[in-house]
Amino acid sequence: MQVRRVWGAAAMSAVLLGAVVAPTAGAGPGGPAPSLVPGSTLAEDDGQPYPRQQPLREPPADEEDQSYWRGAVPFHEIAPLLNGLTDTSEYVSTEVVGQSTAGRDLYLVTITAPETAEESAQQDEWRDRIKHDADAAQADAELRAGYKVPIWFNNNIHGNEWDGTDASLSYITDLVAALEAGDEEAIRLAEENRLYFTVSNNPDGRVAGTRATALNLDANRDFITNTTPETRAIRDLTGDLQPVFFIDIHGYTGNLQVEPTGPPQGENYEHDLLMPYSYAAALRIEQDVVAADIEGNPLTDDGGIIIPFRDIPDGWDGWPPIFTPQYVQFQGSIAYTVELGPGRSRAETEEEQLAENAARLETNRQVGHQVIESTVAYVQENRDAILGNQMEIFRRGEAGEPLRDIPANPDPENYEGPDQWAAEWDEADVTGTDFPRAYVIPAGSTDAATLVDHLLAHGVEVGAADTAFTAGGQDYPAGTFVVDMHQPLRGLANVLLSDGSDISDRVPSMYDISAWSLGRLWGAEVDSVGATTDPALDVTTTPLVVAPGTGSFPQDADYVSLALDGVAAVQAVNELLASGVAVTDVGDGTVVVGPDGLAAAEAASEVFGVTFTATDGTELAGDDVRGLSALRVGFTSSGTYGGEDELVLSGLGFVEPVRVTVEGLTDGSVDLEEIDVLWLGSRLRLGEDDDVADDALEAYVDSGKGVVATADAGAWAAEELELFEAYVVVGPGRANGVVLVDTADGVIAAQAEDAAFAYGPAYFTDLGNEVTVEQTYTAEPLLSGHWLPNEDGTAGPGQAAGQPSVISAVNDDGARSLVFGTDPFFRTHPRGMFDDVAAALFWAGPEGALVEAPTEEPTEEPTTEEPTEEPTTEEPTTEQPTTVPPTETEPPTSGPSPTQPAAGGEGRLPRTGADAWPLLVALVLLAGGAGVLVTRRRLTA
Repeated sequence: MQVRRVWGAAAMSAVLLGAVVAPTAGAGPGGPAPSLVPGSTLAEDDGQPYPRQQPLREPPADEEDQSYWRGAVPFHEIAPLLNGLTDTSEYVSTEVVGQSTAGRDLYLVTITAPETAEESAQQDEWRDRIKHDADAAQADAELRAGYKVPIWFNNNIHGNEWDGTDASLSYITDLVAALEAGDEEAIRLAEENRLYFTVSNNPDGRVAGTRATALNLDANRDFITNTTPETRAIRDLTGDLQPVFFIDIHGYTGNLQVEPTGPPQGENYEHDLLMPYSYAAALRIEQDVVAADIEGNPLTDDGGIIIPFRDIPDGWDGWPPIFTPQYVQFQGSIAYTVELGPGRSRAETEEEQLAENAARLETNRQVGHQVIESTVAYVQENRDAILGNQMEIFRRGEAGEPLRDIPANPDPENYEGPDQWAAEWDEADVTGTDFPRAYVIPAGSTDAATLVDHLLAHGVEVGAADTAFTAGGQDYPAGTFVVDMHQPLRGLANVLLSDGSDISDRVPSMYDISAWSLGRLWGAEVDSVGATTDPALDVTTTPLVVAPGTGSFPQDADYVSLALDGVAAVQAVNELLASGVAVTDVGDGTVVVGPDGLAAAEAASEVFGVTFTATDGTELAGDDVRGLSALRVGFTSSGTYGGEDELVLSGLGFVEPVRVTVEGLTDGSVDLEEIDVLWLGSRLRLGEDDDVADDALEAYVDSGKGVVATADAGAWAAEELELFEAYVVVGPGRANGVVLVDTADGVIAAQAEDAAFAYGPAYFTDLGNEVTVEQTYTAEPLLSGHWLPNEDGTAGPGQAAGQPSVISAVNDDGARSLVFGTDPFFRTHPRGMFDDVAAALFWAGPEGALVEAPTEEPTEEPTTEEPTEEPTTEEPTTEQPTTVPPTETEPPTSGPSPTQPAAGGEGRLPRTGADAWPLLVALVLLAGGAGVLVTRRRLTA
């Protein structure tokens, strides 16, 4: 069954909350776990016939569209072109499968022969059986003969890599012309396949001429975290379309570059099934492109194209699943990145640039057209084997068979399919992993529920234990989440949850990140249990389509406390502070709310799913109590594009974060007097003539305001602003991974996990007397990733062992500083570290109002005096008590917003699930800012 999309009231409310709508009831183990794409016009009817030709809305012309500079099709011309094709051909379907951050439509074009509703329903059923009953599907001759094999081409995920869109539109137009002309080969192609094209995956970047999306994030690094709406749409389509072959078309690498990748190969894939045909298809593309002799297309010195598996020994790998093809591969797909050749013009004049760009685009259009044509032809010629391998990947997952390792220099006689790949597979390619029997996730926390919702959105099957059980020598209560690893997408489940591997000795360099782990970095406890060949856990589970609600609130309490641990707790506290409620940090990682704030706290519990605990308030008399305040955070941006800092700070509910730049400080558009605390994701580059900015920063620190920073920015601030003394040792810029840490009693002790993420890991030495060590690297710090020492032997994991990874200080003016040698906001991924930063910001920021501690009522001795007056017989008064209930407040200026940005597909930090939709009204009342983290509802009876 394929679930399509329809928007009723509940679903629309979920979209307004920024949540991905949950799969329909009945999905889960043994059945599909489809997901819904916000903004899609696809209907929910199973077997909806083809063609599907809802007219696309045509945006107004935009003369500023940077596609013109490249000579490419501007975005506003794409919909009219596609509408024209649907007007003339029943082979063309056009659908909207989501919106970009700025609200532009994401188009899916399908080329296939017309189908009745019954025929479409049959295709849907076969596709589902291929994944969820692969053993039977392999033996079904009717299925194997009649299934329309899906092939998918994605384009323009990097906005200023325009040419793939134009190549796909060129191919689509030519194929439709052939179909309408009655070309027998074209008709057979349409009858035997569904060809899918996501025409522009990043239309905002296409129009603006930027690689990143409108959120200032690289969507092609976002396929595990899914902060961007652009990647969520593709993620959901990946499960719906289930392609056998997928190509993501990029540019520009000078020469045409076609995967498969070089080493290290990803450790969770069935390479013995994927690599033979993947490499052979690349060789076929090379042969056809060379033979086409396209004008302007540069070839390599030996007259070919670049195939990383053959030509790049390291530095262009398929290790991380953050890239589109490496993510899609978990659907049993052969999947490539294709990099088109000639890039952007560097000519001196605009006229020369335009002419040269147009010529280069025309070359890439023709080359890309040929790549698509060759790929489709290769799949057609090898249809049965490639489809059979997809089935076998799913079958192995369901059966829980061990991954089949391929040794170096394998004998091709031991593997089915083309054998050219075997000569290229050497020691650096050798990979593999041991799957556990299950992952067990204790329930009850918002972090655990968020993680489970995210797994479900990826199509991973998760169940809730029906009874208490024991696994791996540990007892778990009923309701515990269980990810049984005998499932079709076990490779994806493992890449999301496992620790990963230390691959430092595999290759000298990596193209991008080398580690990620939702199991380690998202704040939830995740236990790996057993081996894949073990029997199933001794417990029955109920398949989930969404994680149960969380949180609770005590009745008849005078005071309530909340552990400031996890994203939802930070959101709840910021919501209370923005509403004018006094919140006191009592010094042990918990905060307390008094009688005047109980109603607001209960509402926050309902919205954010957090657990408040009744208390008598006596902890408010402690020595370490500190009132928290609603912080306006000034920030500088980390990362390549800088989108993560603002997204995380806004999502956590801090008051309208302000980007701080040297230019803003100089021209007065940024006033540090209005900033409560600084988050420095990167240093400010002060020049010799930037005295105004320099003076503003010095005045900020002299006033006693604080700074929280990453290592490089912290080192700059320490010296520039005389905050503290310390020396920062930074590892190689590309070193990165999941690192193990020990946290001391201090600022982040209540929040910190035992693992963190680091990119360019740093540690601190030569500490001044005013510096406190908050956290250190363990004796063997690198859990997974790629981290070698610098060329001089310094700053490797061995040298970092036992060294401080987080430090804090208070200077003579009372300004507080805390600096991370790790990277808590990295691409919005290490969600479990966000509350570390929040705790540091609260500590470094100004104090707020204290919750009033309870006072003992004075006792009076009983008197025996006679009353001086006779009792009256007046009626009792109806006067109300003098205690005034809390008044309604203005909508707060912080907190997660229930609405999308004005234009459409919103950005969101890692958070999925539709369980919060009934609270839309409450959210509207409680939330006012443009936050990007979505809420959880409280568990109710």
